[in-house]
Amino acid sequence: MLKGIIAGLLALALLSAPAFAADEATMRAAKKEGKVTWYSSITLNIAQHICNNFNKKKMGVQCVLHRDGSGKLYRRYLQERKGGIYVADVVHTSNLGHFLNLKAKKIITPYKPAGTDNFNAKFVTKDNYWTILRAGVLMPFYNTKKISAKDAPKTYKDFLDPKWKGKIVHSHPSYSGFVTNGMINIVNKFGWDYYKAMAKQKPKIVQSAAGGIPLVARGEAWLGAGTTSYSLLKLIEKGEPLKPIVPPTGLALVTSPNGVFTKAPNPNAARVFTDYLFSIETMQLLADYFLYVGNPDVKYPKALPPLNKINLMAIGGAELKKKNKPTRKMFKKLFGV
Repeated sequence: MLKGIIAGLLALALLSAPAFAADEATMRAAKKEGKVTWYSSITLNIAQHICNNFNKKKMGVQCVLHRDGSGKLYRRYLQERKGGIYVADVVHTSNLGHFLNLKAKKIITPYKPAGTDNFNAKFVTKDNYWTILRAGVLMPFYNTKKISAKDAPKTYKDFLDPKWKGKIVHSHPSYSGFVTNGMINIVNKFGWDYYKAMAKQKPKIVQSAAGGIPLVARGEAWLGAGTTSYSLLKLIEKGEPLKPIVPPTGLALVTSPNGVFTKAPNPNAARVFTDYLFSIETMQLLADYFLYVGNPDVKYPKALPPLNKINLMAIGGAELKKKNKPTRKMFKKLFGV
């Protein structure tokens, strides 16, 4: 009788334990640390959703979120490091060039998240310095109440038609790694003449990659030069008068890495949280938000086109790293902001 009760309790404990849980020693150490600080550039509502879900597990580790743009997070960490201040444990942004710098300086440390053995090869790295948490495309779009499908731009160069002057919104690459990545791909395709002409269109400039969506939805701007596909598709699902534009020359693919800092003040909690980020629970949550993930077992919304059905523009990390700073500098010069 007693053996049966004990066996039942053990089975219940196993069922209630998180599927992503690290080994017992790491879990004990993580509980002693008590928290994990996540520097993340994913949109605030998604970042909060992830942190809240993690905290609901009540594992004795609290997720503390600091959400900002990729560029600001990168500069913030380097400034803190310069002053000998170490706050962040885990970092996630859309600027692969920054991660190459962090790796070269040994600011991030290798860690392979649990459960990633069967991930799409494009979402993992051989040396495990980072794993791609999510991917999306930089997607142009328009307000369907202001522009008919017939009149809407079909190509990138259609945005340069004088009739759209003052009616476009563009995000700033110094703030958004997503936009920096997208711009580098577009410049590779069309050269800087494209952005020189875009500057003459006098677009409204916003910070974040998703910052232009509300302006277009309200009709303050009619067109968005490019935004995070996941934010756009989610709002279209909710009924906003918006429609994506898919130019035949392709959309810029943006992959967003996640890594653990070498001097994380809570290294064990960092590993536990990273395992959670790549668990099927979080992977499915991200897919529900119209993001592409490495786990092959998630189910995507019907409105999200498979990556293999999209003509993609994508360049390597080394080129992204090389062109990061010059792209931001040229944007400031051309647009005056």
